This record gives sequence, structure tokens and C-alpha cells, in this order.
Amino acid sequence: KQVAFAMLRSYHEMSPASYYRHCPRCGGPVAAPIHGNVFICGACGFRLYFNPAAAVAVFITRADGRMLFVVRAKDPGRGRLAPAGGFVDFNETAETAVRRETREEVGLELQALRFVCSQTNEYLYGDVRYPVLDLFFAADAAPGTEARALDDVDAVRWLDPAGVVPEDLAFPSMQAAFRQLRGPLLSNP
Repeated sequence: KQVAFAMLRSYHEMSPASYYRHCPRCGGPVAAPIHGNVFICGACGFRLYFNPAAAVAVFITRADGRMLFVVRAKDPGRGRLAPAGGFVDFNETAETAVRRETREEVGLELQALRFVCSQTNEYLYGDVRYPVLDLFFAADAAPGTEARALDDVDAVRWLDPAGVVPEDLAFPSMQAAFRQLRGPLLSNP
């Protein structure tokens, strides 16, 4: 019930910025509302910007044309399809992050990595709705590696991309990226 109620609250009420009650530098109480994506302390002038987190995902294809989808083991999106992926760590490029996340989730190595698109997203975790910038890639599975369900994955499925319904993917950002990627795949037999 709490999660359903929390989802009905507005983005501002759920954003990370809405949880600040005191300045992280001087400890002074918040005297004015946070302006857009910036916290400005009225006492010491400290500014803290709330920008989106960066996440990556990759649509992996094998030699027979099938595409890898994971079944998510945790919320948000538990039980739904998704490409392998996750959040970018500090001092990590998107390309490094997508390779690391793929190894952690499905044990695959990637080749011919290419950028597809970026999409905005919201990620509800711990009753906080985080803004996220999702960076989507496509790649081929390296020969000799076998996909298996590892970290945060219930199952792996190699599916014909023509038969995947975009709405079966966990997030609207994934659905949009898949539609963009699948368009050229369907027009090239």
C-alpha cells in the first residue's frame, strides 16, 4: 500500500531534493523551497545541484539474430523484460559500465558495441523517485560466452526481436529505445 500511495505523489514530493531539511555544508535549516534542480542555502550560499543519475543498457544480439532479454528479479519492474544494464559508477565511462553490467548480470562479453540513443527515465527506489538518463547500446555477444542469470536477474531469454512487444519491457525508456532499434532490424531481412 505504501508504494502505491507513494507513486501517486508528485515527482517534486518524491525527488531526492525534497528530502533536504538542512544545508549539508553549514547545517542551517532550509528556509526557502528548492529552486528547480538546485538547493541554495540562505545562510551560507552553498549550492547543490540535483542532476539525473546515469544508467546504461545494451540490446545484445547473437549470430542467429535473437536478442537477449533478462527477466528482472527486483522492483521496479520485477518479472518484466529488460536489456542487461545498470547504473554508471563514479569515474566510469558509459561503455565501461555497460560491459561491466553485462558481465555482472549475464556473464557475457560484448563486441561491436554501438550507441543507439538516450532516453529520460524515473527510477523509484526506497520511496524516492530518482531522475535518470538512460544510455542505450547495441552489441553482439562475443563467441564462446554463454548467457546465464546472475546478479538481479531471474532468467535470461533469447528472443526474436520481431516478436517482442515493446510494452513488455520494464520501463518506458526501454520501450522507446527498443522501438528505435527494432525499426531498422525489421526492415532488413
